[in-house]
Amino acid sequence: MARKDTVLLFVPAIIGVIIIFSIFLLDIQLANFKKAYFQEIAEETRHNNAFLVRAFRELLETKQLDKMRRMLSGNHGPNPMIVKIIARGKGAIMESEGVPGYLSEHIREPEIKNIFKGNRDEDVVVKFDRTLNSFMVYHSVRFRIGEQDYVLVMASKCNSMTLLMRQTRRGILILTALGVLSTLALVTYFCYWIRSPLNRLFASMSKIAAGELEYPVYVPRSGLIREIALCLQTLTEQLKKQIVSLRDDANERKAILNSLTEAVLLVDAAGKIGQWNRTACELFFPGTNPECAALPDCPEELRECIRKTGEHGAYSGELILRRGDREYQLLVNAVSFVRDEQRFFLISATDLSEIRKLEAYRREFIAAISHEMKTPLTGIVGAVDAINSGALDHEEYKVRCIDTLTKQSERLHTLLVNFLTLTSLENTRGRAEDDFLPVRPLAVVRSAIEVCRPVAEAAGITVEAGPCVSAEFPGDALLLQQALNNLIANAVLHSGTERIEVSASATEDGRIDFCVRDYGCGIPAEHQDRIFKRFYRVPSGSRKQPGSGIGLAIVKHVALYHHGTVFVRSVPGQGAEFHIVLPAGNPGLPG
Repeated sequence: MARKDTVLLFVPAIIGVIIIFSIFLLDIQLANFKKAYFQEIAEETRHNNAFLVRAFRELLETKQLDKMRRMLSGNHGPNPMIVKIIARGKGAIMESEGVPGYLSEHIREPEIKNIFKGNRDEDVVVKFDRTLNSFMVYHSVRFRIGEQDYVLVMASKCNSMTLLMRQTRRGILILTALGVLSTLALVTYFCYWIRSPLNRLFASMSKIAAGELEYPVYVPRSGLIREIALCLQTLTEQLKKQIVSLRDDANERKAILNSLTEAVLLVDAAGKIGQWNRTACELFFPGTNPECAALPDCPEELRECIRKTGEHGAYSGELILRRGDREYQLLVNAVSFVRDEQRFFLISATDLSEIRKLEAYRREFIAAISHEMKTPLTGIVGAVDAINSGALDHEEYKVRCIDTLTKQSERLHTLLVNFLTLTSLENTRGRAEDDFLPVRPLAVVRSAIEVCRPVAEAAGITVEAGPCVSAEFPGDALLLQQALNNLIANAVLHSGTERIEVSASATEDGRIDFCVRDYGCGIPAEHQDRIFKRFYRVPSGSRKQPGSGIGLAIVKHVALYHHGTVFVRSVPGQGAEFHIVLPAGNPGLPG
């Protein structure tokens, strides 16, 4: 216990990590707020200075320089702004008068002048200045009058943002200090009030577990551990009484419990079945009433087990049992004992058929997910190793590592979302029509196209919306959009087409037929019945096939979720058509 109880320290440690992590998230949120606030300041500055820019431009055009000087000399207040007008090739022709000296000198600094070296006609920059210890807002506007180019530069302090950021940073530092102190307090509490009493209590219970029932249980003077120790003390007293009772009754207990889910048989040395349970009757003697007075002799399949049990005293092994057209995989355990100078065999058989199926599914799932996660995880691990090796010191390697982490993380996230979606659909039965909401096919088609259009256009593929029925039908719009997204993405990745068409038509029997058609390489006939299975992908020779192999399985289960069907029509070299046919809930749908 002295070594194992250190796991208790993980509790306050985890709480401390959560506190620090929360503060870290708060700091990230502050950075996001800062960015959004700067964007808002920039837009507000453009809007507020628009009149001033327009006025100066008109005065320059009419050469009313005296009026401009009067406007610039009236710029006073708690938050003054300095304005400077620069003529290209001539330098500054006019500057605000009466502004504080620190602000006037500040805009002449070389590093401030370099802010607006770009060639944009208008630009707003929010920048923290260490000299002024404040955030500054710079607004630059370029315009041309006649043959002369002018630059209008305006700068002012952003006192509100400076005060807000200082107070927020101070609050974060206080929270960090409180989090560290709270963690230390929790560690101290766990060590003194929980760990030490538990060690002493564990020592007492170890003695009792070793058979020393008279060993006293340690009971602390106070705290939660005292209540636990008192309960354990009571349990120890009850255990003493139960052990005495069990010793007296052990030889009188019956070997067969009819409530067991395993098949249990009690067989004598002659092969006669003396006792059985309902599961054994249904498994070994189907059609026989479990309440009958006697069963036939021991099944032939168990006689070899009985023989080995008689030789070794116990037996455990698997057995194949065939009854009619069914085959059972059984785990048989048998022991022999003597009662009233006669040998008996107690046999239990557990049906492993469903377990074996589940194990096969589990192996398939683990193999598939391990294979699919290997590539993104390898990329992530490689990028992390590169970062640990100093890639952040080189801008090119830094960008490459961040790009790798981003792409592979997105790929891993998409893979997990698809697995969760598929698992949810497989474990959910189709919903009743009354549980769905009205869906317009055209809206679903357009939404799916808009989601997939950037990826398709990047691959040089055009995605078009074909004819769509106008009537509504009951369904889940998000799931249907995801199904169409998977079909479009599948066509983009594998078909080699130049155009994809998505439509929604009405069939002759009034159902809705969503169709995604491409004009690419097509799908061979031998694969068309298998492509909707999990993890199945059409072989492509030595070329590695992209995708996880579950996109079409999700499409299939979305169709089943809506009590519909999915199928494909394709001729190699002439493209493919994927159809999702759903009940319309209205036999009078127009085409």
